[in-house]
Amino acid sequence: MIRKISPHLSIYKFPLTAISSITNRVSGMYITGSCIALSFFILTPEKVKDFCYIKYDNLNEYSKKTIHCIFLYPFGYHFMGALRHLFWDINPQYLTKIKVLKSSRFLFVSSLLPTVLLEKKISPNFKH
Repeated sequence: MIRKISPHLSIYKFPLTAISSITNRVSGMYITGSCIALSFFILTPEKVKDFCYIKYDNLNEYSKKTIHCIFLYPFGYHFMGALRHLFWDINPQYLTKIKVLKSSRFLFVSSLLPTVLLEKKISPNFKH
């Protein structure tokens, strides 16, 4: 007989602070995975690379920018999360429940800034 899941999992809302903490960990794993994938891509045969380049070149600009932003957002999020933790290390008085919640909201939105800046930096130079 299967035991029922505790009701607390279904009746409580998952806190945003926990979501931002989990997102920080996942973005770190994503960055690691991206570096590993890039390393393997560098080692792939030229035919495979050329195929990927042709597929990429055939995309419209909107699709290219979307792919760039999806790829870069975890980098921006992880960077901004690191700045937040550095700020907390210097100013521990800001580690209150309300201020951490506000900073979690701000973190999700402010991560768009480095994402857009990185996309603008790499987009004109992204040629094979």
